[in-house]
Amino acid sequence: MKRTAGAAAKLPHSHNDAVRVINDTLKGRVAEVFRALIPAFEGTSGEEFYDLVMANSEMLHGCISIFRRNRSAFRNLLVDARGRPVNDDFVALRCGRSVHDVIAMIVRTHAKRHFKATLGGDPNDPKSKAGAMYKAINEYLIHDWQVPLVPHYAPLPLAKVQEMGPRLLDIREAEILDSITAAAAAPSLIPLHAPRPPSQPDLPQREQLWWTALNDTAVIKVLGTRPESETRELVAALGEINDLVHADLFARLNLSTFQAAIAMVTAYKLLGRAGFRTQFGIPGKPAVVAAIALRLDKREVGSHTDLKAMPQLMEAALRG
Repeated sequence: MKRTAGAAAKLPHSHNDAVRVINDTLKGRVAEVFRALIPAFEGTSGEEFYDLVMANSEMLHGCISIFRRNRSAFRNLLVDARGRPVNDDFVALRCGRSVHDVIAMIVRTHAKRHFKATLGGDPNDPKSKAGAMYKAINEYLIHDWQVPLVPHYAPLPLAKVQEMGPRLLDIREAEILDSITAAAAAPSLIPLHAPRPPSQPDLPQREQLWWTALNDTAVIKVLGTRPESETRELVAALGEINDLVHADLFARLNLSTFQAAIAMVTAYKLLGRAGFRTQFGIPGKPAVVAAIALRLDKREVGSHTDLKAMPQLMEAALRG
């Protein structure tokens, strides 16, 4: 019997239906494309391909990068319910979910597998170690750049993950996650009466990330060394940056914490504390932030931009 156009375009109704369709596609047609692109996958079944890639952070991140660079190879899969090409990651595909949704699902599946392997227990059971960690973090597992960070999420103290919540998305460097894990373990090695080392000041959570970034050797090489008092001043100023800057500037350009820190310190030095607070603090100036983001975008500033180039690029964007 000939299928009607409506039947051919029928979308999965429930979440479980969509997940089943996506998993079947990953193990079927997606695996087929990768077998054609990567000789190492030749001879692997769809199930083997899926299990192999989902279990390895480096391999999964590599496959997503290959998809990004060779999107045309997947063009027959990137269509909507009516068979029209989809080039926007936020437009629904035939399965009823967007590329953005599918990638988030893949990141979460990988995290479940890694947490099960490293923490133990059922990641679907919040009473287990793996399940408790997954419950705390799954809402924030969204982007493909998080895949290499999954092994660094796993050892984080559960209470710290719960405390940080969405601020986890501000961290794009494994080194910062590792430093948070190490800092949480450090007090057990220090007598209770011992003073806190000056290199680890007691700062609000919002400022801790900036402190870590500004004291990283890669950032110091760009910005130069400075007295601790000056670093504290900068960290306090950066801690007042409003959420719009995080969304419209940092996230839009896909900047790392180190890149964002260098850009903001450059702005602080150019504008002074009062001017910096006026433009980037609360409430700030959304139009100014949007204009700066647009200028940086036109200069193709992004996650690939060398840290050494950030001061000059940011200064040029500020000057218009």
